Amino acid sequence: MPFSYHSIVELARIPLNDDDKTRYPDTVLLSFANQGMLQILKRRPDLFIGSFNNLPDGERALDDAFPLPPIYLQTVADYVTARAEMSDDEHVNSGRAALFMQLFGSEVHP
Repeated sequence: MPFSYHSIVELARIPLNDDDKTRYPDTVLLSFANQGMLQILKRRPDLFIGSFNNLPDGERALDDAFPLPPIYLQTVADYVTARAEMSDDEHVNSGRAALFMQLFGSEVHP
């Protein structure tokens, strides 16, 4: 079974301590995942060679297949975690948000 955007959301929930889905609705985390994919497309379009009919458009659903190799699943989940952390109290989580954004950036830059 291929990975999906739901896989990204579930991976992001682990460091967010949101197993019961009370702090972050799926729709919010999915939105962050879609934005993360657009960031990857902007920085690394080479990852999508041969997949021009399935480019990220910011409108993917939870059940849609993840279009990149599985090694990028955690990279996008780190972006989702960072964005979610940024939406929390900025003084409490600013360090954590920056850490997850750095993880994302280090994985995406060629």
